[in-house]
Amino acid sequence: MLAGTELDSREAVIDYVATAADGAGLLASKDEFVEAVYRREEEISTSIGHGIAIPHGKTDAVKEAFMAFVSVKKPFCWDENSKDKILGVFLIGVPQSKADTLHLKAIAAISKRLINDEFRSELFACRNSEEAYRLLDEIDQGIK
Repeated sequence: MLAGTELDSREAVIDYVATAADGAGLLASKDEFVEAVYRREEEISTSIGHGIAIPHGKTDAVKEAFMAFVSVKKPFCWDENSKDKILGVFLIGVPQSKADTLHLKAIAAISKRLINDEFRSELFACRNSEEAYRLLDEIDQGIK
């Protein structure tokens, strides 16, 4: 979605993506989606190491499943429980009716690629949204 942003906190990234998803017509309610993402964060941090966080929201406020990626210029701590500095965030939105299968497929597909050091290096080296989209389209095709 977006490469090299000035966003500098978990809240800023989640709000940015939720606003974009809402504007694209993917959400019935931005506020309900954001609440679902934070409820999930309260369970356990979605910072997975290697500078990556994968927050996700499963709610009927999501009309159509989506995955967004944001990379940041300056690393930041995702939350008080994680000392990992975040460089990139995948935010996933899934309708509650598809939660049992779709979000697990998305997380598995992303995680499978992110364990590869070369893939992460290429991802963080993307200079714009188009470069990131081309690289991440492989993940999207694996989910479909």
